Amino acid sequence: MVDRLKRTLGDLNPYRDGALARLVRRHRVLFFVLFFGSIAALSVVGSFTLRFQFSWLRPDDRWTDWMRQMLLVAVPVRLLVCYLLGIHKVSWRFASLRDLPPLVWASVLGSLVITAALYLPHKGVYPRSVLIIDAVGFLVLAFIGRYAYRILDAFSSRFSTGPQTRVVVVGAGEAAHLVLEAMNTPRLNEFKPVAVVDDDPLKNNTTFHGVPVYAPVDRLAEMAAKHKAEAAILAMPSANTSQIYRVVKLAREAGLPLKTTPDIWQVLQSSEAVTRIQDFSMDDLLNRRVVRTDVPEIRELIAGRRILVTGAAGSIGSELCRQIVDQGAGRLICMDKDENGLFRLEQELRRRNPEADLVFFLGDIKNLSRVDLLFSNHKPAVVFHAAAYKHVPILQYHPVEAIRNNVGGTRNIAQAAQRHGVERFVMISTDKAVRPTSVMGATKQVAEKVIRGLGRAEPDGTRFSTIRFGNVLGSAGSVVELFIKQIREGGPVTVTDARMERFFMTIAEAVHLVLFAATMGEGDDVFILDMGDPVKIDQLARQMIQLSGLTPDVDVEIVYTGLRPGEKLYEELWTDAETPVPTGNPGIRKTPSGQPLPENLPAEVDALLAAARADNMRESWDHLLKLVPDFQGLTRDAAEEAPDRRMQAE
Repeated sequence: MVDRLKRTLGDLNPYRDGALARLVRRHRVLFFVLFFGSIAALSVVGSFTLRFQFSWLRPDDRWTDWMRQMLLVAVPVRLLVCYLLGIHKVSWRFASLRDLPPLVWASVLGSLVITAALYLPHKGVYPRSVLIIDAVGFLVLAFIGRYAYRILDAFSSRFSTGPQTRVVVVGAGEAAHLVLEAMNTPRLNEFKPVAVVDDDPLKNNTTFHGVPVYAPVDRLAEMAAKHKAEAAILAMPSANTSQIYRVVKLAREAGLPLKTTPDIWQVLQSSEAVTRIQDFSMDDLLNRRVVRTDVPEIRELIAGRRILVTGAAGSIGSELCRQIVDQGAGRLICMDKDENGLFRLEQELRRRNPEADLVFFLGDIKNLSRVDLLFSNHKPAVVFHAAAYKHVPILQYHPVEAIRNNVGGTRNIAQAAQRHGVERFVMISTDKAVRPTSVMGATKQVAEKVIRGLGRAEPDGTRFSTIRFGNVLGSAGSVVELFIKQIREGGPVTVTDARMERFFMTIAEAVHLVLFAATMGEGDDVFILDMGDPVKIDQLARQMIQLSGLTPDVDVEIVYTGLRPGEKLYEELWTDAETPVPTGNPGIRKTPSGQPLPENLPAEVDALLAAARADNMRESWDHLLKLVPDFQGLTRDAAEEAPDRRMQAE
């Protein structure tokens, strides 16, 4: 794991190699021959010296000839055996106990050959003890020599390093161990650890990799001043959100830029992991987990199969496409009505995997004939339905269009999947569908009910699942993107209400869990992703301003605008009747099956869509309220007036 961490962090430092490492890399074979040849010769000489003291130095000593014979045999034999075992390929800079087994085999096999060549022809004459001492001596010298190289290379790097940043490491656990060890190598010597702070009182006034440890973490500013630190590195992968906010605040008060360490799980997963010691980011602030990419269940669902993604050009849809391509889909069909977005997605995916079988289908999910054409031509086995209108304030003033798209379009795709024998259908939903106060949330709740109803109608057919989660970082129009833009422009940063809270998750994490949940769906399932703790939007805005090196309410003004139509102070992921139960994945929960649905659901949905297609606002609203009795949005009369009032305001 340590070796992988060092390889992961390697590209960060332009001065990563010592002079000795550069010399060895240029003349690898020559160095191998010189090193192991010398070790083999030294071992032979040492074994004769231990066995016969220094009598072999006398020219007339009979053991001198035996030693010369053994040197002529042992040196080439040791070199050949080491070469055949691939020891010449092993990295010298990362010598560890894992290198011992090959060296043991090299010593044993080499000694067997030497014994066969020297002892057996002269049985009873040749000293056996010399052969035994030589075998042990070669192993010990080779192993010690590799470690000596590592030490010399680290020492030589100190003369070729650039300026070092003095850092305080926050945390004294496994992550800190890995990072501090890496900092003692040429790979990461642009950082110089001068202190470690941790909340464990038992670690106070101890040392960790030769670096003094202080407790608690609240002493960060004191220790930074004492040791003249220039930055802080957070090495606490298990820290919760409140602990992270605390460290951010302490680093800010100490005037230290805050950086983060690689995630241990990601380093374990791949030596090509892209994480490194880097500036603290929004993902770190919100404490979201790093995505695994090697889940067998997901690969089994995707690999070699035809997969359809609707809304493929959107934030969630495009990430679905990326991860599906990476899982080796037999064919990926990307559907969207945004021609520009679809074009950009095509360029990206073809660069990502030139060999992938990709289809880009321009079409609207409201157009049933186009939907049927898509299913007839490409026959997908799995459908991920991400297409939806999602902007709450806009849809408040266009409820009929929201109904046509989010309800009618969803039913078109789902029924087509059923008619064409699709194996699995997964719909992306939102926390705004729970006790909705917006048109967007209400239409997504109806869409959830449509999906559950279809799953119950034909339990032996397509397996329908719904996956519900909250806000994702980096999506178009998200509050995080808005805050970044406002901070760059110098403010003001607009916050709806100081009490407002939202759930957040990275797009990559959400999509990974969507794919995993898809493998568990059995029909009539609603899966809920673990969004962690809700985040206060006001606190988020202030932390983002601070991460930009500015002071809230001083450098950047914060303005409270009040709730917009359809917005809630607090989002929910389930109702009391839907209390979810755990699944096999800690990031996914599932609501109990058999949740009640409205009577005559298909007929009510037909009536809702008929009214929407006729642009009959009053009837559309009446049917929407029947299907979503807990809807607490605009009144029917207000909704009827909304489009005209909106246009006049503009």
